[in-house]
Amino acid sequence: MKQSIVLALAVLAAPALRADVTIRYQSEFKPSAALQPILGQFMKAAQAGSEQSVRMKGSKAYTTAGNWIQIFDFVKEEVTLIDPAHKTFATLPVSQLADKMASALPQPATAQSPEVQQVLASIKSHVDSKATGKTAEIQGVQAEEREVTITMDLPMPASMNQTGPSVRLVMHIWTPKKEEALRVPAIRELTGYQAWQKYVMNPAGMLDKIFGKMPGMSNTMGPLFDELYKSPSVILRMHMEIYMPLLAALARPKVGQGQAAPVIDPDAPFMEMNQEVAELSSAPVDASLFEIPKDYAAVPADDMIREMVKAQTAAMAGTPKPAEPK
Repeated sequence: MKQSIVLALAVLAAPALRADVTIRYQSEFKPSAALQPILGQFMKAAQAGSEQSVRMKGSKAYTTAGNWIQIFDFVKEEVTLIDPAHKTFATLPVSQLADKMASALPQPATAQSPEVQQVLASIKSHVDSKATGKTAEIQGVQAEEREVTITMDLPMPASMNQTGPSVRLVMHIWTPKKEEALRVPAIRELTGYQAWQKYVMNPAGMLDKIFGKMPGMSNTMGPLFDELYKSPSVILRMHMEIYMPLLAALARPKVGQGQAAPVIDPDAPFMEMNQEVAELSSAPVDASLFEIPKDYAAVPADDMIREMVKAQTAAMAGTPKPAEPK
């Protein structure tokens, strides 16, 4: 922890020594063939909003993720949210972002059900992390692989005849070797940015507040996010596989009763996701990128976040946009 804090302070306290940075990720989602008809619309929306980028200059970072655009000021510890579609922006302390995002998320109707809360509370999860010893060069950076596995066990009726975990998530994460932060200026800057996020924004705590909308989910997913944010390393490549034997067990009785149900292989991934750095550069970043356009109007942060969450939720659900007035 001390080393990470010192690194973050060293990077953020010496703007004259900093290099400009651009890092851009591309992602790919692949559901199993049996579930493609069911998840097609969701995957299409997820793919459309999957590109992420971070551009840094001096004491600021400009980030994009789907329809979210954010400008972080490391010195003021502020974040400015930008909505180009409506030409609006909102500035608030970074410390308030998690609470406002959590309050904007819709509360699932089933989350209030005592039965659902009891099931979620009974989920047992386990996280295992290990270095695989594999290495690779990614965008000119020497990287090493870590495998993180999380298993979730749900109480199931004996008639389901299910053995093993109900859900298994396997992540292959590639991060720079430690010495690369000294050799590659972009990695050094991004490592400092990651450390700043961890100790100022507290991403794990932010997710804990967001998962508070679903009682029990915090206890289930918390160990995974604690593991992912344990180190401020920059993720260069990630391959994730989700296995859901639970769905295969639920589908068996339907097939036996002559009902149509997707054929799910419990030993095959329910879904796969790939994310990799498509661009890593220390080329100069235009300073105007961090300026709010003059024709943009300031709006309350709560209103902006609520509308952006609503738009993202509608896109994932495949809700058609209302017709434009003539």
